[in-house]
Amino acid sequence: MIYLHRATLTTQGGTNNTLTLNIPHGTCAQVLIRALTSTATVFTANLADSSASLRVYDWGFHEGEINTVDMGLPMAGVYNLNITNASATDTFSILVGVQED
Repeated sequence: MIYLHRATLTTQGGTNNTLTLNIPHGTCAQVLIRALTSTATVFTANLADSSASLRVYDWGFHEGEINTVDMGLPMAGVYNLNITNASATDTFSILVGVQED
């Protein structure tokens, strides 16, 4: 079974985050982050454990969208998906797909 976490975030000062679903044992299948206001918005993102102290995945600068599939990243529990360094105030659509093991 694949669980989908969906969120809509607005970056203020270039940053915002969302917490994923609590999946006890799973594999991250997809992360999609799409700027909705402007396809020219440049941003970075990262995925961190629930205490936000350990980054487990980093995306460098992207313009408009990040769509990573077949990540194969083991996940257990809740994670922080952080959007950072956004070049403009923008609204982002988020999708995180985790396949339960």
